[in-house]
Amino acid sequence: MFSGKRVLVVGGARGIGRSIVEKFVSLGARLLICDTDTLPNAFNQYRREQVGGAAEAARFAAALRAAGAVAHAYAADACCETEVTALYDAIRRDHGGLDVLVNAHGITHVTPVETMTLAAFRAVVDGNLVGTFLTCRGAIPLLRDAGGGAIVNIASVSGRQGFGKVAHYCAAKFGVVGFTSALAQELAPDRIRVNAICPGIVRTAMWEYLLDEFSRPGETREGCWERICAMIPQREPQAPEEIAEVVASVAAATRITGQAISVDGGMHVAP
Repeated sequence: MFSGKRVLVVGGARGIGRSIVEKFVSLGARLLICDTDTLPNAFNQYRREQVGGAAEAARFAAALRAAGAVAHAYAADACCETEVTALYDAIRRDHGGLDVLVNAHGITHVTPVETMTLAAFRAVVDGNLVGTFLTCRGAIPLLRDAGGGAIVNIASVSGRQGFGKVAHYCAAKFGVVGFTSALAQELAPDRIRVNAICPGIVRTAMWEYLLDEFSRPGETREGCWERICAMIPQREPQAPEEIAEVVASVAAATRITGQAISVDGGMHVAP
């Protein structure tokens, strides 16, 4: 179904995004991998502004091409309007349009609300919710010109329930779920389907940072990981490849739109 289709994965250089790219490559798609080298500030899981995502995307695309895939890398910060506009101008110029958008970008940050700065709150909301808005908005004309397509936004279990010390992240991901539902209604007449996937506990760079932040005094990182995984009713974390499988399935499903699909081992329904 995806043979020759143009698939843009924003945040596709690492983690869940990277596995999503690999899944669509296996299905014959033409991959457009977007990431950023810089973030506006250090309120993120890398604890710095220089994150090297665009350089990693370029290396990833080159490796995929060497293996026979069709893959191209683009540099853009999803929450920068001018960079997103330039991204879509380049995609239209280079590829003539777009068939699927996957928003796999995102940042997190840990701090209680009482001591949270406005700058930290805005950074996390921008890096998750505003970025999703800008990339979705920019994709609409290209998807419409293609006769329809799919948008899949990566939200989180934190978009279904709240967790302490990440209230700004929860607010942003709840926003992604609501935005997805509303956009699906707007774009249904254009045959553009919009869905969200809500992963649970996936051990990527984001969770490596969270383990440092949530470890209790005297607790090892692995001990913290075991304690976190015990929150999952299935008692097992999710793998990036499992999220990628669901993303591809939803992108292919012509009668599914406006949904937030949890892949979290039952966390969002746990008592």
